[in-house]
Amino acid sequence: MRYVDVQISRETKPISEKGFGLPLLLATSKEMDYKEYTDIGDVAADFKENTREYKLLSRMFGQALRPSEIAVYGFAYDAKADGATALTAKMNELIKTHNDFYYVVCTEQGDEEITALAEWTNTQDKLYGVTTSNVELAETIKGLYDNTFILVHDKPDTYVAEGLIGTCAPKKIGAYTWTFKNVQGVPAVKYDNTMINRIHEANASTYINEAGLLLNSKGVTTSGEYIDVIQATHYLKARIAESVFRLLALRDKVPGTDTGIGLAVAEVEGVLASTVENTTTGEGIIARDEAGNPMYTITFPRRKDIPKNTLAQRILPDIQWTATISGAFEKVQIRGVLTV
Repeated sequence: MRYVDVQISRETKPISEKGFGLPLLLATSKEMDYKEYTDIGDVAADFKENTREYKLLSRMFGQALRPSEIAVYGFAYDAKADGATALTAKMNELIKTHNDFYYVVCTEQGDEEITALAEWTNTQDKLYGVTTSNVELAETIKGLYDNTFILVHDKPDTYVAEGLIGTCAPKKIGAYTWTFKNVQGVPAVKYDNTMINRIHEANASTYINEAGLLLNSKGVTTSGEYIDVIQATHYLKARIAESVFRLLALRDKVPGTDTGIGLAVAEVEGVLASTVENTTTGEGIIARDEAGNPMYTITFPRRKDIPKNTLAQRILPDIQWTATISGAFEKVQIRGVLTV
């Protein structure tokens, strides 16, 4: 199950907090080594103002709340000569040396390119957002990818999905949803309600004017899951892996006894407890019950219950947890009666 099976591998470097706020642009106009920008003014040194890269980064940096850094990695892409798999090959090359980013955006908006990057991102604990004018593409990949969200807009070169990442990336995971968010500088679509409903049915979103407010109409991935739920999954998996790895790496020894089991369980519980809903602000991934108690449980074995062969391999198996996500309300039903 998505929320229970956390696989922890022994790595040389723990997962960084920075990664959950860092977007990466895969640029396709020229070769470019990995580089991080802190402001659109710095971008002008590498990309002219009429390039797609500059326009996309302008949208992301142009939000009131914006990322402190955006990474860029590029190559000269020829769709006919290279094919969309060149994009994923480039991403595979990148993560060998730079994997400390979470959001993925790209200047390419073709169907093949979007599909290729969606397939690649689905193999990573990352989130890919893209703007397209083609609702048929959203209908084609509906139900397929947990880690991709599509925003359909009649002016895809406004890069509204990418701007949405720009405004959401700095926020704390568990503190917000992606629905209703405003992206500065983007006009509402000119679609009628039939088209908007079609987009929503395809597990995509669009950008609308609702009661005078410009906003993202729906916050779901192409699989139909809410984006904030996918983020919560990635976040909990990463933080638990990091915490348990630090336990293994920084102590001289984690004993193969009930004491050692308790140490590992405490690390897991520490992460879960840190994400419980704040009763004042409502922030948090994990909900509380009516009595205010955190809604998660952890089960684990005792040493006597672990097979000897497993102990001999120094493996602590079967620490499992279940948690109730706090979620959010995005629609309210009110029924009233007036009487004389």
